[in-house]
Order: sequence, then C-alpha cells, then structure tokens
Amino acid sequence: MHLTTLLAKGFDGSTKKGKTLSIKCSQCQATFINGVAYHETGCPNQMFECKGCNTMLSYRGYCPDCSN
Repeated sequence: MHLTTLLAKGFDGSTKKGKTLSIKCSQCQATFINGVAYHETGCPNQMFECKGCNTMLSYRGYCPDCSN
C-alpha cells in the first residue's frame, strides 16, 4: 500500500518514514488488520472505491457515471 492511497481513502494523518507506513485518521482510531487499513465503523473520513471505475466516493456503490 502507498501513502497516496492511504490519504485518498481518508487516512489524513498518515505518514511514511523509510519503508514504514503509519496510518492515522483525525476522526477515528484507524488500524491495520492483516495488512489492510481500516477506519472505525461510521467514520466520516472513510472513502470507498466505485465498483465500476475505482473512483473514490464517500459512499459504497457506483459513481454517477457508472450507475447509468
């Protein structure tokens, strides 16, 4: 996982020092589980990928372009 990916997914306080990624969210207690970064349920910073084109969305599902 890359720092730019973490930032796009709402982990706004994340940093990279050498090869070590540190995740942080200003709205919840973010964590890594088996190498996958997670927000707490209901976090307002949480972002999702569109199921059609992988555009970042604030909700699960399809973006307006893919839902047509």
